[in-house]
Amino acid sequence: MRALLANQRGSITIVMVAALAALLGFAVLVIDVGLLYVNRAELVNMADAAALAGIQDLPDDIVRAEASSRAYAAINGRSNDSVAVAIPSNKVVAVTAARVVELTFAKILGIHRAEVRAEAAAVLRPISGVMGVVPFGVVKQDFIYGQTYDLKVGASDGYAGNYDALALGGTGSRNYADNIKYGYEAKLSVGQWVSTETGNMSGGTTEGVNYRIQADAAATYDTVEPGSPRIVIVPLIESIMNDTGRHDVKIVGFAGFFLEGVSGSGNLNNVSGKFMHLVTAGDTSGTAPDFGVYSASLVPYESVIQ
Repeated sequence: MRALLANQRGSITIVMVAALAALLGFAVLVIDVGLLYVNRAELVNMADAAALAGIQDLPDDIVRAEASSRAYAAINGRSNDSVAVAIPSNKVVAVTAARVVELTFAKILGIHRAEVRAEAAAVLRPISGVMGVVPFGVVKQDFIYGQTYDLKVGASDGYAGNYDALALGGTGSRNYADNIKYGYEAKLSVGQWVSTETGNMSGGTTEGVNYRIQADAAATYDTVEPGSPRIVIVPLIESIMNDTGRHDVKIVGFAGFFLEGVSGSGNLNNVSGKFMHLVTAGDTSGTAPDFGVYSASLVPYESVIQ
């Protein structure tokens, strides 16, 4: 009988040891796998943010785009992270990040560390719809980066009745001037028809343009920062009829300009701006024409890096 009890106690001991080993293994799984999961989530967020930060400097400055991505990764990552930035084209930024994680309970099993990785890619696509445009209907053309264009013309340019002003969300000088100051509050899209605003609207034009310029008077085309009120988006139209009366015009795209100034009064009122590339929030589509205004979005890494 005593021998039987002793054998049973021995069996229980073996079962308990096996159970403790299983619990230990489970602790390793839960704690260290959880640790790896948290670190990878941090890397994913960092890589996403770094890709989106770099894409803001494209398509014009590839060197600056890479620097911005690396700087953002350094701010949001850890000192031991390994970060690689690739820019396969002037509209794509791809980021890979790796981190060696020191494990806790897995060390008991001889596993001291493990590597986690994350990948992210951001692309620029031409916008097909956007909010905040100013009410100047510029005829589409092959714009040259850094060149000055008329955003609204005067009678001296040979126009009469319609001078590139648009009636967005209503008519009248007050509505028109507010749309210049603050941007039209509703979304406009490629393919949409809008109405012209008759007359030169010189008072509302001068008020609205000067409001924007005075809000960032020290800015120049070379020094202006994103978000400046002197950066404007205008709807591009197919053509404008050179006669009196309102006309509906079709939006065929959007372009960005640095607002240079307004000159003249009465029918000689004119607005000028320098063409620039611009990244902003907006809708995109595969068919939107490319006039230099883009929206940035994250895409699968494998879709841009083979």
